Amino acid sequence: MRFLFGDIIVDVEQVALFKNTKRIEFEPRVFELLVYFCQHPQEAISREELVAQVWRGRVVSDAAINRAVGELRKLIEDNSSAPKWIKTVSKVGYRFTEVPTLQHITDEASSAELMANATAPKNNKASHDDTITVKESSEQKLPWLSVSRVWVLAVLLLIIIFLYKLSDAKSEPEALRVVAWQPITSTLGSAFNASFEPKTGSLVYLHRTNADATAQLQMKKADGSIQAISDDNYYYTDVLFASDGFIYASRLNNLQQRLCEIVKIDLSTMVFSTVVECGTRVVTQLAYDERKRRLIYRSRASISEPYAMYSYQLDTGRKQQLTHPAQTGNTVGDYAFAISPDFQALAVIEYSGDETDKIKLISLNDNSITLSATVIDNVYGMMWHSADKILLANNTGLFDFNIDHSLLKNIAHGDQFSRLSIGDSPRTVITERSQSTVNIVSYSMQNGELKPLTKSSGINLNPTLGNNTNVLAFVSNRSGKEQVYIQDENENVSVAKFDEEIAYIGAISWSPNDDEIVASINNSLYLYSLNNKKWQKIAENFTKVHHVAFTSGHILFSAEVDGQWNIWQLSLNNKRVTQLTTKGGYSVQGNKNNVYYTKFNQPGLYQLDVKTGVESMLIAEFPISGWRHWQWRDNRIYYLKDKSYMALNLNTGEHQVMFNFKGRIPNSCHTAYEHNFFACEKVDSSSSNVWQFQLSN
Repeated sequence: MRFLFGDIIVDVEQVALFKNTKRIEFEPRVFELLVYFCQHPQEAISREELVAQVWRGRVVSDAAINRAVGELRKLIEDNSSAPKWIKTVSKVGYRFTEVPTLQHITDEASSAELMANATAPKNNKASHDDTITVKESSEQKLPWLSVSRVWVLAVLLLIIIFLYKLSDAKSEPEALRVVAWQPITSTLGSAFNASFEPKTGSLVYLHRTNADATAQLQMKKADGSIQAISDDNYYYTDVLFASDGFIYASRLNNLQQRLCEIVKIDLSTMVFSTVVECGTRVVTQLAYDERKRRLIYRSRASISEPYAMYSYQLDTGRKQQLTHPAQTGNTVGDYAFAISPDFQALAVIEYSGDETDKIKLISLNDNSITLSATVIDNVYGMMWHSADKILLANNTGLFDFNIDHSLLKNIAHGDQFSRLSIGDSPRTVITERSQSTVNIVSYSMQNGELKPLTKSSGINLNPTLGNNTNVLAFVSNRSGKEQVYIQDENENVSVAKFDEEIAYIGAISWSPNDDEIVASINNSLYLYSLNNKKWQKIAENFTKVHHVAFTSGHILFSAEVDGQWNIWQLSLNNKRVTQLTTKGGYSVQGNKNNVYYTKFNQPGLYQLDVKTGVESMLIAEFPISGWRHWQWRDNRIYYLKDKSYMALNLNTGEHQVMFNFKGRIPNSCHTAYEHNFFACEKVDSSSSNVWQFQLSN
């Protein structure tokens, strides 16, 4: 698709800009701004609208918008100080004065060639003599091109074409490419997990007004109007239009218990009815099998078991497990899926631990596995593009998996792809673009006063304060990839640079003198020295390490060995490793006398007397999922319970409320060595909107 006006061509598919047949370089944001102006000609567009649509809700100043418009004028205007195309509308914003010609691409001509043809002088009065002269000249230049030789060449050409067609089925398929991004929603807050209904042109999606709000259901109708479908205390996790005329949604009763259920919504009456329960602490995705009139969703029997795919037949109420993932360790199992256009197969992504994740094709006739191949890790977007192509998205880009060839190709790089679903045509894809800023703040134990400890864009997580000072270690992606950062008491920040790519960090812990940190990174154990600024791999025989804690002369860690998670102790003097627990252990802290820990498949916070080996219960109701929500400091256990930050005095057994959170509770908190404040993650901003893009060969 191209927009043409004056001597300008805006080639959306090629992401190219031409003026007077010359290609012009530009900033990506400036190009997006021009495309938006072309899509809304002769409209008075406010700066607020540009922030929502072009900057996608990010916090930007009027000066930044004015600068972008100024740069655009320099590119397309003959005189940017007296603009012709982009006029300033007083007290509103800007107006694009021209209605551009919209041209859909139907041939192989480039934008430059089209511009050249458009601007070249036209002469349609060629004479008969001119034609004969050209013909005679051609025959004089090609005396060898006799009639018989033309026939021979034609036959050879047909043979070549036949052989090419014959081998075409065996050749590698042509990769797709992403073109023509277009926003569908422009709501404040976050819009995500969208499903499009082609009959009515409506879009249903989840919407959260702010980071602390619960996700609710909204619908954007074909006329552009927005309708709220739900307004309750549930937290909705997925939604879809089904061909039976109903909307189906999964939801949690709250973010603490997380009891999951699937509901059916009749839009004509706005009646919600429960279809089936989908587990505890389960965030599930939904699909609709039109052929067998059943819902397909992911679930698990308990939090310590892997996800599997289930179906629920709407007419008979029959529930069936469709997949059976590996049961080893704390594997995620089958965590992403998509149903084929003919409803005959289910594509499933299975977590593979240390190896790259696999894609499995499951027959929906007999649940057999018809294909298994290695693809990519951390898939969070997946859909069938055609009978032989499946699209996959993760934080590195968009990929095309060809089933016939078991071939994976990268279509586009970047982290702008999220959940994937079909748009308003077979060649359009719906996803969402999002941006979040999470920083670490301190809460005073005396008055609850908040103070920012980090002040950066990006995601800053896992705050860990020192044992002798208020030095802070945390994980951040502020540089574009995850790294461990260290911030001293004077707020000087340095990077504990890790040479390999960090896929996962289980825990970080400071040494007693705050001169070293130990961390579980990518399922292995590493020690970092602040003096030589080097990471050293330790306990190399353990490849499935989860949690870690420093003690005097020792390092405590949890690891899976022979399918069981237990607590181990590494001596820093002789490097000897000793197993401390035999009945389980998943997160751990403590000293040489007492070890405190949670378990992988049992609730509770436990204490182990190292000398006697006696295990006792400290907090019976502590949830399995709370493994990162607690900390041992001196004679106290600090922990999160619902929306309260609590302290358990180990001497008296007294539980005390230290702070009550409003809105969503933090992912993790950590108390300072003097017990005068604690640090937690806090979401500063979070926004997303639904977008649509096209795919082209």
